[in-house]
Amino acid sequence: MKVKICGLTRPEDAGYLNEAQADYAGFVFYEKSRRCLTMERAGQIFRQLSPSVVKTAVTVSPGVSLAHRLEEAGFDILQVHRELSMALLKEISIPVWYAFNISDPEEFSRKKAFFEELPKELSQKITGIVVDAAQFGGGKTFDWERTGNRIRQENPRIFADRLFILAGGLNAENVRQGISLFHPDVVDVSSGVEKNQLKDRKLILDFIERAKADE
Repeated sequence: MKVKICGLTRPEDAGYLNEAQADYAGFVFYEKSRRCLTMERAGQIFRQLSPSVVKTAVTVSPGVSLAHRLEEAGFDILQVHRELSMALLKEISIPVWYAFNISDPEEFSRKKAFFEELPKELSQKITGIVVDAAQFGGGKTFDWERTGNRIRQENPRIFADRLFILAGGLNAENVRQGISLFHPDVVDVSSGVEKNQLKDRKLILDFIERAKADE
């Protein structure tokens, strides 16, 4: 099981991820988020991370210009919430993770249709699907029992040969249940490892220990 800790805001957060041996680190570039970073601030944190930690830039409906800046800054993955344009896919050279709000059937249908229209050379650039709650970063789960693993079984074209990233309301207490229901490749946590709206060393260590408990 791979673990992504999202929403780093301080250099010491990188130290917590290194100690806990996180697999991915998420940096938020969305100005409405309290975790939003400037490029300069992200770089300060970025440089403290172990080379083994994959650096993910988390965006909302990004334009091509922002995508290029993040790519040039050295990010390994571009994670996109809301809208992903074909123009961006044509330009980007790093892998893309595309997020689905699983609680919104209209959004899911729209994004599913987007996949159907993509030519193979662009579709291949999307290497991961983030299955998230309605309010990304909000610390709330979607209806796990209702959705279950059927989401992947019923949408083979979307999920085939791509990482399944489970997000939305995860914490040390429920991560094993999420893994059991969905069998994801990656679990993604943000507010579930925070205390007083800041990343907490013990919560990160506990979360990663629980997530990898069966390994």
